[in-house]
Amino acid sequence: MYKALIIFLLMPLLKIDSCTKIEVAADTSVSTNIIGKWVLKYKFLGDAIDTPCGYAVTNARDITIEIEDNPDSSKPNELRLSGNSAVNLYNGGFIITGFDEKTGIGTMKIGALGSTKMAGPPELMECETNYFNMLNEFSEFRVQEGKLHIGRFKKDPTPSRDGGTYFIYEKAK
Repeated sequence: MYKALIIFLLMPLLKIDSCTKIEVAADTSVSTNIIGKWVLKYKFLGDAIDTPCGYAVTNARDITIEIEDNPDSSKPNELRLSGNSAVNLYNGGFIITGFDEKTGIGTMKIGALGSTKMAGPPELMECETNYFNMLNEFSEFRVQEGKLHIGRFKKDPTPSRDGGTYFIYEKAK
């Protein structure tokens, strides 16, 4: 009886210990596929495609993301990102936490984003806020047909109107 109680009490500790020691090694070829400057062309929102700031906003500049090696890091899966949002410039960290070769989907964590603090028209400030919020929430990426997708992808094969939510970037020229 005491053995069962001790095992029951120690199980959570064993589980925590095993989680803290897992280290995901990312394939360096995956990071080379996403390195570069990309321009946001569309947002895929479940079952519809929208422009970066919505069809009603016509005065938005290109929203970009540039992913590059981080010379301050010794790990190949820790990258740096920067870019232009609807009004301000931003930068932050980008860590590839895993990659599934079968699906072509990688997992990632975007660190805290810093940005300049210029003000702009209300519709562009709303676009920028939405962009930053979505970018901070997203945890997956893939390069498909020469386009970078960052977001949350549909994984189950059952038919539904929710095809995921993600940004669609094209390589900058």
